[in-house]
Amino acid sequence: MHQLASISHSSSTSKSMLQELQKINVLDPIQSTRQSFSINNNQLSMNDTDCMTQINSLYTGIINMEQWALGMLDASSKIPSGLLKGNMKDIGMYDECVSIKTMKENTTIVGRHCMYTLDIKTILHSNIPIQPMLSICLPAACNSDEVKYLLQSGINITTRYINISGITVTSVSCSNIDAEPWNTGTIITIIIFGLLISFLMICTACDFLMNIHAFGMSNNSLLNDLCKFSFYTNGKRILNTSVSHGSLPAISGLRFFSMCWIIFGHAYAQRLMGPLINPADLLPWLSSWSALGVLIAPFAVDTFFVMSGFLTAYLFMKEMTNQRKFNPIIYYLHRYIRLTPALGALLLLTIFILPRIGSGALWEINMNTQKDVCSKHWWNLLLYIHNYRNIEVMECLGHTWYLAVDMQLFWISPLILYPLARKPKMGIFIFTIFFIASIITPTFIALENEYSGALISYQNLAHIGDMMSNYYVPSYTRATPWLVGIFMGYILSSTTNLSNIHFIRFGWIITILAFAFTIFTYRIFQNNNYEFNEYWEGFYAAFSRLIWGFGVCWIIYASALGYGGIIGKFLSLPIFLPFSRISYSMYLVHFSIQNMKMSSARTPEYFSDLQMIYIFFSDFVLCVCAGFIFSLLFESSFLVLEKMLLSKMKKNKSTKSREEL
Repeated sequence: MHQLASISHSSSTSKSMLQELQKINVLDPIQSTRQSFSINNNQLSMNDTDCMTQINSLYTGIINMEQWALGMLDASSKIPSGLLKGNMKDIGMYDECVSIKTMKENTTIVGRHCMYTLDIKTILHSNIPIQPMLSICLPAACNSDEVKYLLQSGINITTRYINISGITVTSVSCSNIDAEPWNTGTIITIIIFGLLISFLMICTACDFLMNIHAFGMSNNSLLNDLCKFSFYTNGKRILNTSVSHGSLPAISGLRFFSMCWIIFGHAYAQRLMGPLINPADLLPWLSSWSALGVLIAPFAVDTFFVMSGFLTAYLFMKEMTNQRKFNPIIYYLHRYIRLTPALGALLLLTIFILPRIGSGALWEINMNTQKDVCSKHWWNLLLYIHNYRNIEVMECLGHTWYLAVDMQLFWISPLILYPLARKPKMGIFIFTIFFIASIITPTFIALENEYSGALISYQNLAHIGDMMSNYYVPSYTRATPWLVGIFMGYILSSTTNLSNIHFIRFGWIITILAFAFTIFTYRIFQNNNYEFNEYWEGFYAAFSRLIWGFGVCWIIYASALGYGGIIGKFLSLPIFLPFSRISYSMYLVHFSIQNMKMSSARTPEYFSDLQMIYIFFSDFVLCVCAGFIFSLLFESSFLVLEKMLLSKMKKNKSTKSREEL
C-alpha cells in the first residue's frame, strides 16, 4: 500500500525527487557508505570491526579497478530507470552479489546482498510515506545493523554539507550467506511428513494388491481400513465427477470461480507490493474498467461466507429433521478436524521448510520475516483467533484470516440454528438480532473512522493497516453474507418445490440487479475526484455484502430446486467437482506460492493487464497441482481418520454430507 501512496504522489514530485537524490547521491549506496568513513573515519565507532576492515578493502578495490570490488559496485542500486514512472524499488543484481568471493590479506571476502528502505518525505515536503527500496552489495562481514549504521552515517555526512536533512534509513534486510543449519523443528517436520507419506504409500500398496489385483484379502478389516487412506482411492474420490443425489451441485461451480477470483486478485496484490518498473501506471489503471474485476475481488470471499452459512444451516436442519440429537462435541470436533490438519501442515512448511528452498533479493524480507512471525504466533492460527490480534500476527499467512472468521461464525451457529430447528419463532427472533447487529456494526465502524468502501483506494492509504484490523477481518463486520446464507439454507431445508413461476422470475431479476449494483456502483470509488460521503459510505457498508450475498444465495437456492436455468446448469457441470473438493487446499497454498514467486524475483516486473493474465494462469496451474497433493496428504487422510473415530462415538453416523462443510 505504501507503493500506491508513493506512486500517487510521484506525478507531481518525481522531477524534484530526482533532482534532490542526484544532489545527495543517495542512490549510489556504496558512495554513501564510503563517505561515512572517508570524510571523517573517526566519527564511526566501527573502525576495528571486520566489517569496516573489509569495506576499506572494498573501497581500495574499487579505486584499483579490481573485478570483485567492481562486481559489488555493479550489483548495487544506482538511480533506477523509470524513476519518473514511480520506480523507487531497485533490487540490484542478487546473484552477481552473492557469487562474489575473493581473498584479501589472508581474509576471505564474500558478497552479501542487502535491501534497505529510505524515508525521504521531508525533502519532498509530503505527508505521504514515500520510501524507496534499494539494494547494496557489501562484504558478508557486515550484518544488517552495521549496514544500516554505515548507510545512515554516510547520508548524514553528505547531507550536512548541502544543507538537507530528514533522510532516514528505516530498515535493512540482508541475505544469509551460509545455508542455515537444520534445527530440531526442521528435522521433526521432515520426519512427520516422511512418516505420513510412507504410511500413505503403504496404504496405497495394500489398496493396489487387494482391490486392483483382487488377492482375496477383502475380509481383513485392518487391510480394508488401511485401503481407505490410499492415494489411489482418495485421488479417485477427488477426481470423481458423478453428482450424488441430494447435493447442491451449483456450489461446486461457485467454489471454482470464487477460488479463481481470489487467486487473480492476490496476483495483482502481490505485484502492487513487489518491485515494478512502472508503478505510476497503476494510477490510471485503478480508475479503469479493467481494474474493476480486481478491485471487487473481496466479494469472492463473501461468496465463500455465503456458501459456508448456507451449507451449515442446510445440513444442520437435515440432521435435526431426521430426529438426530444435537451433539455439540461432535459438531465442533468435526469442524476443527476438517480444517486444522492442513492448516497445521502449512504452518510447519512455512516455518521450517519453505524459507530453505529458495533465494532472492526479497526472500529475507518476505519469507524469513513470515517464518519469524509464524514461529512466534503459530498458536493464534491453530486457535483461529489471529484476526483479533495485532497487525504483526497477520504477517503470518495473512490470507488465513478468512478461516478464523469462518470458524468463529461456526462457533456461534448453534445459537441460531438449534432454536430455528426446535422453536422457529424464537430462532427467527435470535436470527433477526444477529442480522441487524451485522448491518449496524460495520456501518458504524466505517463512518466513525471514515473508512471508504473500496479497500484499495487513495482515501484508505493513510489508515490501511487500521482498516484491515478494525474493519476488514473481524468476524462482526463480515457476518452479514454468512447470515444470509444461514437464512436461505434454513429456507431450502424446508422447501420441497417451487412452482410459482412469477416468484422465480422475480428472484432472478432481483439477483441480476443485486450483482449489477455491487459491481457497477464500485465505479464511484474509482473516480479520482471522489471524496468521502458519509451517506453513500454508510449505505454501502451496510448493504453491499447483504445484496451480494442474496444474489449468491438465490443461485444456490434456485438451482437446487431445478430453476437455475443456464447459470445453474453451467455452475453444476461435473467438471467443477474436482476443483471444488480441493478448493480449501488451493486456498491455503495459493498465497505462499505467489509470495515465493515474488520473493525470488531477480528483476522488477513491468505491470500490464496482459502480463497479469499470464501470471494468473501460471499461478492457477501451480495452485491446482499443489492443492491436489496437499488435499491428498492433509485433507483426505484426516477425513478418513475422522470417520473412523467418530463412527465409534456416534452410532449410525453418516459423515458423507458433512464433508461439504
